[in-house]
Amino acid sequence: MQTTLIHLSSTPRHRVMAGLVATLAMSGAVFVWPYARSLGPTIPALLPVFATWVALTEGLTALLLWTQFAVSGRLLFAALSGAYAFTSVIAAMQLLVFPGVFSPTGLLGAGPQTAVWIWVFWHGGFPALITACSFVRTTPSSASRLARGRAVTLACVALALSLCALATAGQAHLPPLVATSGSYARLSTSPAGIVVEVICLAALGMHVSTTRLRSLMDLWLAVALLGTLIEVTLTLYAGARYSVGWYAARAASMISSSAVLEMLIYETTGLYRRLSETHKRLVETSARDGLTGVFNRAYFDDRFPRDFSFASDSDQPLCVLLIDVDRFKRYNDTFGHLAGDDCLRQVAGMLSTTLRRQSDYVARYGGEEFVVVLPACEAAAGMRVAQSLRSAIETLGIPSTSPSGAPVTVSIGLACSLSTSPESAPALLNLADAALYRAKGRGRNRVVDAAEISEPQTKPSAAGTRHRFSQ
Repeated sequence: MQTTLIHLSSTPRHRVMAGLVATLAMSGAVFVWPYARSLGPTIPALLPVFATWVALTEGLTALLLWTQFAVSGRLLFAALSGAYAFTSVIAAMQLLVFPGVFSPTGLLGAGPQTAVWIWVFWHGGFPALITACSFVRTTPSSASRLARGRAVTLACVALALSLCALATAGQAHLPPLVATSGSYARLSTSPAGIVVEVICLAALGMHVSTTRLRSLMDLWLAVALLGTLIEVTLTLYAGARYSVGWYAARAASMISSSAVLEMLIYETTGLYRRLSETHKRLVETSARDGLTGVFNRAYFDDRFPRDFSFASDSDQPLCVLLIDVDRFKRYNDTFGHLAGDDCLRQVAGMLSTTLRRQSDYVARYGGEEFVVVLPACEAAAGMRVAQSLRSAIETLGIPSTSPSGAPVTVSIGLACSLSTSPESAPALLNLADAALYRAKGRGRNRVVDAAEISEPQTKPSAAGTRHRFSQ
């Protein structure tokens, strides 16, 4: 089953956040209520800003809800997308017809009653559509899913356009709600205003009682419906444009239009963050050696050439250490392969914990060989790191096959890009392999720098080296 926002439960943290927003909105409404009918400053520029805000936020919400439908196939998301598309379209239409914004009487043949009737259709239609969405819980078959989703969304858009057409072309058939002075007093006591208030209140009550605010979507839809109810109540009580209550109602409307959008953006961002972290863990898991837990050979083969290219392009040193567990074949033959596996795990763990810089890494090169890469590290510093690794393995005290009871040790070949000037990443690795061969030849349990070797080409192959010195 695909997980979408309909499945995400509202956690206590989410409920607290939504509760704070709802409390802020209600507290603001209570605070301005005694002054709601007082005239405030006339700010004509607020209308286009407000309408543009609502149209854009509702449109973006509709788009994000449609993507949820495309992912999940749940018709509920298509219906919710249609409800928000309805509001986006009708808010844009109200901006066009509002008197004094683009023309003294509004565009599209609008009259003095057009804008207020669009407001009635808007604030009665949105909660009614949200309530209707609560009855849409089916998931259609894949064959008809997209067609039905488009049909639902387009029907909501068509409804918005039809109601706007009624408010403009059919305005003569609608009762007047606005006085010539701009007062909304008639709207407050008209059947239209009462019906809108009842619809908003019923929609909020039905939504809370049926959903119990179980999911994130249910929780923030309740906040949106509450904002709509507060806006309608303040607008009807204020009774006039540019009053204190009218301004407060616009603020409540902006909260209503933003609530679900902010939740969608927040959760989508969190989803991408969790997806990125999961992908990173998956990549790291696939790049790890199953036995030792350090990076595997495939990871090293992919990353090391890029490290070499970066070091060459930036003229920085790059050290590589090739490490071989001394006489490991004899160890396996004497103690068994299980003990040998445990030995390799201990060696790999010590190598990893001994490295101090975050940019350094260790990988299993093959068999009992490991490779350590030290970016931006000069030869002298690389030698110190190599000696600390060699000493750390020796202090593990893993019993070896030596009659003297000496612990398991490692031999290390070191090569630095600046001191040896290799032409490629494989060439640098071959130099480290040659140095490892020389360390084995000098008695093991030591570090040899490739810069000390005058003719590394005379050494056997890496495979031959491992075979010769593992006895």
